[in-house]
Amino acid sequence: MIKTRIIDGHGDRYQAKVSHIGQVITGPYDYNLIKYINLDVAAQGYTFFPNRAGEQFVLTGLVIVTNKNVVTDCIVDIYESAAINSATIGTSLFQLEMLKNSTLVLLPLNILCSEGVYINGKTDDDDVYVTMMGYYIPAV
Repeated sequence: MIKTRIIDGHGDRYQAKVSHIGQVITGPYDYNLIKYINLDVAAQGYTFFPNRAGEQFVLTGLVIVTNKNVVTDCIVDIYESAAINSATIGTSLFQLEMLKNSTLVLLPLNILCSEGVYINGKTDDDDVYVTMMGYYIPAV
């Protein structure tokens, strides 16, 4: 048997893992956190994921559903913000026009968000149901 190690190329000596049946494990950094919020007040910011010191959020999926209360269509913003529940967009991640009684599934995504920001959402009409998925990684 020849013993082999696969390590990172940055000199940190992080090693790849092998499963109990000999598979080299590659995949997401962590399991998804999932947050559902009903955006039920127009122009109000809602925080999906708070900032964490020394970490960045990786957005891996979005499911957006509008109901019959939406007049004809609405704009849904998903964005980075400097404050919790803020309606002020720092960096826009998505701005989507959604029709009444519609569904949008965005899977899989792999969007690295900035360090030290809140991941927020808002809409210009109600009700919009948003489920967001992702995980935190150490800041790059």
